[in-house]
Amino acid sequence: MLTLLIFITILSILILVHEFGHFIVAKKQGVRVEEFGLGLPPRVIGKRVGETIYSFNLLPFGGFVKLTGEDASGEEANVDDPKNFITKTPFQRFTILVAGVLMNLFLAVIVYYAFLFLNDFKTLNLPLLFDHKFAFGDVEITRTVVTNFADKSPLPNQGVTLGEALVEIDGAPIYNIEDVRRILADKADKETRLVFVDMKANTYSPHTVAAVPYKDENGNVVLGVYLGDSVSISYQKPEQMLFSGFLHSYNMFTYTMDVLGELISTSFESRSIQPVSEGVSGPVGIYTVIGGIIDYGGPKAYLGILDFLALMSLSLAFLNILPFPALDGGRVMFVVYEMARGKKVKPSVEIAVHKWGMVILLMLIVLVTIKDITRIFFL
Repeated sequence: MLTLLIFITILSILILVHEFGHFIVAKKQGVRVEEFGLGLPPRVIGKRVGETIYSFNLLPFGGFVKLTGEDASGEEANVDDPKNFITKTPFQRFTILVAGVLMNLFLAVIVYYAFLFLNDFKTLNLPLLFDHKFAFGDVEITRTVVTNFADKSPLPNQGVTLGEALVEIDGAPIYNIEDVRRILADKADKETRLVFVDMKANTYSPHTVAAVPYKDENGNVVLGVYLGDSVSISYQKPEQMLFSGFLHSYNMFTYTMDVLGELISTSFESRSIQPVSEGVSGPVGIYTVIGGIIDYGGPKAYLGILDFLALMSLSLAFLNILPFPALDGGRVMFVVYEMARGKKVKPSVEIAVHKWGMVILLMLIVLVTIKDITRIFFL
C-alpha cells in the first residue's frame, strides 16, 4: 500500500507540475484555460472560478490543462477570439508549449537541492552503466559493486545483498575485477574471508562473510557474483554547495542522454531493439523501482525517493521535448516551422499527426508495460 501511495504521489507531482507550467504561462499570454484538472477524467467534482473550471477527477494520476483552441481544426477555431490559443503569435505559443518542460527542470533542481542538503551534499551511489565524464562535483568510482548473483553463488545465503561492494579478500584489498580474479585464482574449494561494504550507508560499514569459491564451466575460480561500477558525486566545496541543485541536474541530465545514446547505438550495431527495450521502463517498472527503494533504502529510504523523483522529473522533461508527434517537442516543431517559413501547417494536418503520434505512444506504453510484467513474473 505504501509503494502504491508513493507511486501515485510521484506521478501526480510530476504531471501536475508539468501542466501547471502550461497553465500559468497560458494565463500570462492571454489564452483562456477552460479547465485545470487534478487527476484524469471522468470528473468527480468541478468548480468554475472566473473562466476556468478547477476539477477533481476519478483517476488519481497527474492532471491536465485544457486550453481554448489548442486542438481545434481550422473549421472549429474561432479566429476572432483573442483568447484562443491558435490566434497567438508563434513566440507566445512556443513559450506555452515549452513551459511544462521548464517546470519539470525547475522541480528537479529544487528536489536535488533538498536531497543534497539532507545527505551532506553527496549523492547516493549511482550505477555507472557506461563510461561518462561528469562535468561537476568530485567523483568517486567504486568498481566492485554487487549487481547480480549466479544460481550457484553462496553469497546470498551469507547475507550479501545487491549494492554492496567487495573491498577485501583474505586480507588483500580489492579495487577492481582484475584484483578479484587474480586473488581467487588458487582458492577453488577453499573457505575464503570476504569483506563487503554497504554502499547505501552514510558511514563506512564493513561486514565479513566466509564463502567457498568454485570453478565455473570455463575453469575460472568465481564467487558466483556479478560486479559492476558505481559512482558517487560530492558537492561539498562552498561554491559547489551554492549551485549544487543546478550542477547535479546537469550531471544527471547529460548522463541520462549519454546512456540513452549508448543504448540506441548498441541496438543499431546489434540490429536488435532489445538494448533499448531493456533500458526503458513503463508504469509497472517505475512501481517496481519505488518498491525496491523502500525495501532497500532502510530508514533513509526517503533520500532514495527524493533522488528518484528528481531523476524522473528530468527524464519527463527530456522525453517531452523530443520532436515526436503528440509530445510538447512535436508541437514545438510545428511552431518552429511556422517561425522559419512564415506560414502555418494546415491545422487539420497537424491535429492528424498528433493523433497518430498519440496512438503510437499508447502502443509503446502497452508494449513496455507487458515487458515489465513479463520481467517481474516470468524471469
